[in-house]
Amino acid sequence: MKKHLKKNAFRLNDDEKEAVWFDVSRPLAGDRRQVPRWRPLLASTAVVAASLALVIVLTNDPSDRQRFVQEVVIPDVTVSTVGEKAADVSKSDTGSESVEIAADNRSVATPVKPAGTLEHQPAGTPQVASARTRQELSEGALLGFNVYDAETGEYLPYAAVTVSSEVDSVLAHIAGRSEPMAIEPGTRQTVQVSHLGYASQETTVILEPGQNLELALAMPPETVETLEAFEVEAAKMMIETRSTGSAAKPQSEKREYRVLDSIGETVARQAGPARREGELYVRGGRSSEIPPGSSGTPVDDPLGGTGKKRAVFGAPAESGGTDNPNDRPYDLTYHEHYGVNPFVATEEDALSTFAIDVDNASYTIARRYLRDGNLPDKDAVRVEEFINYFDQGYPEVAAGDFAIRADGAPSPFGAGKHLLRVGLQGRDVATADRKPANLVFVVDVSGSMNRENRLQLVKKALRILLDELEPSDSVGLVVYGSRGEVIIEPTSIEERGRLEKAIERLQPGGSTNAEEGLNLAYDMARRHYQRSAINRLILCSDGVANVGRTGADSILEHIRRESDAGITLSTIGFGMGNYNDVLMEKLADQGDGNYYYVDELAEAERVFRENLTATLQTIARDTKIQIEFDPEHVVRYRLLGYENRDVADRDFRNDAVDAGEVGAGHQVTALYELKLSDAAIRALDEEQTAAAAKIRLATARLRYEVPPGAAEAGLVKEIATPIFLREFTNQFAQAAPRLQLTALVAEFAEILRRSYWAKDSRLSQLVPMAQHLAETLADDADVVELEKLISRAAGLVKER
Repeated sequence: MKKHLKKNAFRLNDDEKEAVWFDVSRPLAGDRRQVPRWRPLLASTAVVAASLALVIVLTNDPSDRQRFVQEVVIPDVTVSTVGEKAADVSKSDTGSESVEIAADNRSVATPVKPAGTLEHQPAGTPQVASARTRQELSEGALLGFNVYDAETGEYLPYAAVTVSSEVDSVLAHIAGRSEPMAIEPGTRQTVQVSHLGYASQETTVILEPGQNLELALAMPPETVETLEAFEVEAAKMMIETRSTGSAAKPQSEKREYRVLDSIGETVARQAGPARREGELYVRGGRSSEIPPGSSGTPVDDPLGGTGKKRAVFGAPAESGGTDNPNDRPYDLTYHEHYGVNPFVATEEDALSTFAIDVDNASYTIARRYLRDGNLPDKDAVRVEEFINYFDQGYPEVAAGDFAIRADGAPSPFGAGKHLLRVGLQGRDVATADRKPANLVFVVDVSGSMNRENRLQLVKKALRILLDELEPSDSVGLVVYGSRGEVIIEPTSIEERGRLEKAIERLQPGGSTNAEEGLNLAYDMARRHYQRSAINRLILCSDGVANVGRTGADSILEHIRRESDAGITLSTIGFGMGNYNDVLMEKLADQGDGNYYYVDELAEAERVFRENLTATLQTIARDTKIQIEFDPEHVVRYRLLGYENRDVADRDFRNDAVDAGEVGAGHQVTALYELKLSDAAIRALDEEQTAAAAKIRLATARLRYEVPPGAAEAGLVKEIATPIFLREFTNQFAQAAPRLQLTALVAEFAEILRRSYWAKDSRLSQLVPMAQHLAETLADDADVVELEKLISRAAGLVKER
């Protein structure tokens, strides 16, 4: 028997054969009959003879959309999948043949995978099911597992998989890729899978006698926050601790545990010596990451390898200061990953709803990385902020507050896909017509602002602003280091000399008491509040604080209350290294303001001179967009970016839900990737332009509230615009140059953030398109600079 098993089970080693032998030869729990000796042989043969794999992709979208349980039936197997939505997969996506599966009286195209292959798909992609050929060999059944990260597609070693039955006992199994286990046929089996840092998943299966199945289980990453603080010495950190290189010991710490990229990264984050990115460093057991007594001590690699030595993280460098962890370009830099939007089946969810975002800090942060010779942190890349940095060339608004524009073309990056650009143009407000501005600047003058002379850049930026203000405007100044301090009360720009002297006196030093600085600034703004004016705080900082009440939640709650009372907050980031992008973005969001990052004086000119009116005067509050796609013509869609701006579809007309703010003259763009129906694609042919004119792909709706101080303050407005196929071209090269630019910028961001949907794209492939657009739009300095950045990024990849 064993000889015959060995001959057929050529994929198993000896230990695995014995395990399979044991599983299939012993009596099933609850069955006291002796299993005939021929059954295990045939059951084990089925493990290697099966030709197809069952793939179940589970989703667990944390949004507020309605969840469902869908029954998918194939001959010989019933699978219950749990998720937010199910989308179809066509031959153009998978390259494999399809079968039709009945599901809720609808037909869902599902790929049949060859044996031994598995195409991973991220969370939110289609639930896919396929089955091996039925083997009428025994009354037993075999069930195996493949567990992987839903975003990266990497297998997850040591995931805990539990299989239970209504009549059977619980079987525990540990799997990254596991060997089959025997289960009782004809019973409903509940499969549960869990892994640290991932959302637990559950599904059920029913197998017939002799059926052999493999489950591919997708685990969506899940962030778990620990809210309990613990007391130690010295100062507090501002918000969640991520990767740090500081030796400071926080007094109270709110820590966030996020999913890591791989099991290797998980191991490397344990205390003690570990190897990451091919090199060795030593982690301590606390957030300072410096093991006692090890600072400055070179160590040999205890894990083997080349034996290369490297100074411990935290050791003094020859030039002074500290080494950054794993050769990272900057220390103490905080970013947050918000996930990647999936494709959505239109017949399951035809609505795409999100809040407006006009921020563009992510692009200038990435530019800073690249100019310094480094690829940006993937978590720092937000696609919508890359897109919204660039002028889209939309016409001015003829009437009303907004105009909605739309156009599209075949995608140059996804075969069989089309791109849809939906643009929003806000009405312009002339400088002479801008409302008076009552501004309070809150400037971080702590010791960290001495790095890179970042405080000097803040002072230059403030002088640029003074050049652009009107006599009716006033400026107050509050600073904070170890303590908050009022430097000058709101003063008319006509007394510019006093303001310039106050700015010039600013010097860096001390700790960072952001709470006290903000409290003083809000007190000042309330005392000088003008109902008919712009009442705004502008925070200039690196986003880090370590003195006072530093909990992010309490600070954000305070800012939200002040914003509701009419005092808004914009944030301007400076510096790299000891920089908190996460907090600066959240402060601006809660303060109903804008978030910019100033990496050079030219960017300060852009924010404070060229776009000052758009930065200061808001024309719409709580602005939301909803695109309703027609399932007859759009099979599925994917929104590129806006992951952290998602709004539940049912809340589009819920005016209590906070959304985004739009300034005068602002442009906002959303880019979608679409899978059109065959009929819609045929209608794009030149001979059927009349048919294309009649096909409505979607309807775009915009809802917003008129801000305080306007004639219609508090009034909620909604506008809608149909999107027809006639707005599309049938060749990308014929599309408007600005649409081509948007597609290029989006793909650049997708690659930099390592999106699953850009896994087949390379930065080098973008260079020719970037060069072409730099020539076509030669009068746009931003586009010319983009070509240089893409070429620089492609070169950095080659260097690695």
